[in-house]
Amino acid sequence: MATWERKALTFISQTNEWDRRGDIRSFLSFSVALLRELTGAYMSLQLDFEDNYTARVKDASPFYLDDLIFNPGPIQLLMEGGGHRPVYWTGIPEKNAFEDLFQALSSAVLLPVRQGGINVLIILGWSETRHCEPVFREFIEVVRIRIEEVCRQTQVEQAAEAAITRYLSVLNTLPEALVFIGAEGHSGWMNIPAAGLLQLPQGGELAPATVSGAMAALIQRAQNRDEIMGMAMQLFASPDSSLEAMIWILPDGNFEVSCMPAMGKGKLWRFRKLPVELE
Repeated sequence: MATWERKALTFISQTNEWDRRGDIRSFLSFSVALLRELTGAYMSLQLDFEDNYTARVKDASPFYLDDLIFNPGPIQLLMEGGGHRPVYWTGIPEKNAFEDLFQALSSAVLLPVRQGGINVLIILGWSETRHCEPVFREFIEVVRIRIEEVCRQTQVEQAAEAAITRYLSVLNTLPEALVFIGAEGHSGWMNIPAAGLLQLPQGGELAPATVSGAMAALIQRAQNRDEIMGMAMQLFASPDSSLEAMIWILPDGNFEVSCMPAMGKGKLWRFRKLPVELE
């Protein structure tokens, strides 16, 4: 296997275990450092396009380049001219958009990353001439695809996690007790009011056996448990069956109970405590 192929596999394996819930900026910092090590670059950094007026150097080696500010306009024009693909300078142009950044360098690679809310330019530079042969360019392309893949996946997973957090906050704020039991027998969930009603220490994801056991114990505490058991047998006989507004007489009060199929994924139980005057 060629050297650059091995280095591409090394980059992929080193970034394979990245925690998608982590800070994507720290992933970029790690990637820049790993690229410097794999390519033997003298200079490495990321140029973060913060807004229309500011492009800031971060994670630079040599470190004294950190926080340098550039005008992003000419740099963006350069990258747009190349279709936002990597740019290979086997010789540094006498006039370029980076002012004196490359003064001590002979060659450079500009690697744009535009994915998942990230807009940065990773820059690698060498004091000696680098010819950027095809296998090296293939290595850089593999790295670009890998970095953008992680950025994209991280954005998707963090957005999903944020949405779940919002929905759980809403469900746990509702006064009704909600209990979900998966049809496949591998999932169970309840909100905080349901955990209190079923005398469990916490809500959230729970083993189906725990949820079913707590539901069975709740039915045993009901004064009309025989009636409830008869209705429960009908519910479990068909995945599409439902129950509306049945009254459960419990030590904590009377509850209006409904059970409905959840899009073929299981059953959702809802317990609404009745005001005293309606009991």
